[in-house]
Amino acid sequence: MNTYNGSCHCGNLHVAFTTSLAPETMVPRACQCSFCRKHATGAVSDPDGQLTFIMKDPGQVHRYRFGLGITEFLICRNCGVYVGAHMPDAAGTCGNVMAHVLDDHARFTCPTVPVVRSGEDEAGRRARRRAAWTPSNVVTAPE
Repeated sequence: MNTYNGSCHCGNLHVAFTTSLAPETMVPRACQCSFCRKHATGAVSDPDGQLTFIMKDPGQVHRYRFGLGITEFLICRNCGVYVGAHMPDAAGTCGNVMAHVLDDHARFTCPTVPVVRSGEDEAGRRARRRAAWTPSNVVTAPE
């Protein structure tokens, strides 16, 4: 297992993504919803890995929700960078990270693949994410 670290531009919102997958084999996904298109997303995840979002100042992190409202899209209020998504869920909290925020982003060399998820209902979306996204948590950095 390797851990890939990254952050937003100002460093308020950090991420630690642990995976056994080689970055060169991971295919970033570009959701085709209007939010993701505007952010030029390239999400990666590993259901056998671990993802931790670390907030220095939680007041400067916006947990944006839209659509079905079941996912927190984590955006730094200070610099505006969208670092990843986190879905709180009783059956298994999970998330993904934007490959471009990782320090080793140049190692994620596979082209981004567009994905369309507009036909999913809440149960279907939760089930797909539980199976494909990375177990995740959101924590506040110790002072």
